[in-house]
Amino acid sequence: MKTRLGCIADDYTGATDLSSMLARTGLRVIQLFGVPEVAGRPNHVGFSDEVNRDAIDQADIVVVALKSRSIPADEAVKYSLGALSFLQHQGFDRLFFKYCSTFDSTPQGNIGPVADALADRLECDQVVFCPSFPENGRTVYQGHLFVGDQLLSESSMREHPLNPMTDSCLVRWLQSQSQRPVGRLGRRSGLPEGRQHVVADAIDDDDLRHIARQTREHRLLTGGSAIARYWAEEIVSCPDRNAHQNHGETETNNGPLAGRTVVLAGSCSAATRQQVALFRETFPVFDLPLKEPSVDVESERAWHWTQAQWNSIKNDTPVLITSASIPNAVSDLRRRLGENEAANFVEAVFASLAEKFVESGVQNLVVAGGETSGAIVNRLKICGVRIGCEIAPGVPRVFPIQHPEMSLVLKSGNFGSERFFFDAIGRNS
Repeated sequence: MKTRLGCIADDYTGATDLSSMLARTGLRVIQLFGVPEVAGRPNHVGFSDEVNRDAIDQADIVVVALKSRSIPADEAVKYSLGALSFLQHQGFDRLFFKYCSTFDSTPQGNIGPVADALADRLECDQVVFCPSFPENGRTVYQGHLFVGDQLLSESSMREHPLNPMTDSCLVRWLQSQSQRPVGRLGRRSGLPEGRQHVVADAIDDDDLRHIARQTREHRLLTGGSAIARYWAEEIVSCPDRNAHQNHGETETNNGPLAGRTVVLAGSCSAATRQQVALFRETFPVFDLPLKEPSVDVESERAWHWTQAQWNSIKNDTPVLITSASIPNAVSDLRRRLGENEAANFVEAVFASLAEKFVESGVQNLVVAGGETSGAIVNRLKICGVRIGCEIAPGVPRVFPIQHPEMSLVLKSGNFGSERFFFDAIGRNS
């Protein structure tokens, strides 16, 4: 019987990151937003008739994208188990649970509670955790997570507004979230015995290959997108995989995109702020003031600014709208509304803008920020995408199944080089 791999990702940009890495294997990958069988937000956007069920049946791998990283743990567990039930019903017998390579979570979850629930449902005694993504500078050594040459707790992630990572020791961090004992797997070591979670050391791709071989009989593996690629190569048999290359294998990323392009930067990460600053030197950028109490007022202001730009300069000039450039704008909003309400407000502004742009005929959206990406995909009611060319490690261009004329880029805030937005729109300057 052919092994089929089902995947659950805890946010939308993480899912496209995962799909991009899996597409490198030549296996057929379909990505869905939410659980198709169930309607409702924020994790279930419905199953459109335009999403071809035959494509799911023929896929080697299906990735279900949830928006469950920063919601209450019991809700994250419920949505994740719903996704697992859907995948099992579709005949996927192995499961990969994907979270961010910086292990974004709080001491209460959601990585631990979701992993516990999935392991219980699948009756797994041992579950390996491997967030390492060496290609993007995320590595684990002696159980401690590094971002480049910095410990996680000394990187910019220590100030993350939703999931501040203040402890680099993943064994300790995961133990605070999980009901199971947590151990560690050293580099190139054999798996320990016993019912437990195991945090794996990995500093290069050879370490990832070793972990994939060690876990080839496991029903459940968790981690970042890099280990998923090697696990898929180990467990999914596809003799004619070269004939099943995804759309991205035949695409190139050369030349500017056709049609109008808008970049929506809802991330406040240091990487995204640097990318915005460089983009500003060449193309128009609008800074959302975030002073109005109304989503409509904020989005209308940005909308009218964009129309003015296109009326006064070449009408296909790329523009960027950001919420992170005006000093103290986001922090002032948090003080006024509270952390969660402020985040919801900013997401709603960007979702409203995205809807306006698509309705006006904008063909290309580049979105920075996981929560922002989730809000936009939900507002546009995008059920599934096919995977296009890889712009940066873990960041592909994707094409909505029900809007084939559109292209989307959904970027985690921390991903990409300083020139990422230029690469995403196909412009050198």
